[in-house]
Amino acid sequence: MDDILPEEQSNLDAFFQMFDWVDEDISELSADEENEVGGYECLFIAFNNLRSYCKQIDLDYCTIEDQYLASINPEQSDETFWGHNLDESFSELDELAGFGKLLETIEKGFSEYEKFCKKSDEVFDEWHCVLIMHSFLQKYCEKLEIDYTLLQAEISSLHSEIE
Repeated sequence: MDDILPEEQSNLDAFFQMFDWVDEDISELSADEENEVGGYECLFIAFNNLRSYCKQIDLDYCTIEDQYLASINPEQSDETFWGHNLDESFSELDELAGFGKLLETIEKGFSEYEKFCKKSDEVFDEWHCVLIMHSFLQKYCEKLEIDYTLLQAEISSLHSEIE
């Protein structure tokens, strides 16, 4: 990590801050008993934060989606994904608790990738972290049978309203 430029480090720091905000935003929303927070709402918050982060650092979100589609093995969806058993993460009856487990799984993915980078010539950077997070979130959409395209369209609509 010593080879990382200060600007890249700040992007990486901003990424992990955004990742923490996902959990904080969900906790804040679910603290109000009037709000029903399930998997869809959690995914909306997570993908919205991720896309906002990409925009902030000028990372084309579409390249992340393209890389995900190019690298994923469709037959792997009900098996293990990047060495993690998704069924364990998603077996919770409570979608909110299941999403919390998903965030823990994503954090483990970051940790494992960082260890891999230290042993190889790979650079631990924000691009790979975004890809890891996106990959797990999209798999979660599939697991909950949530229409990823519709979810992204709703997030795009929100972003358009804000601008």
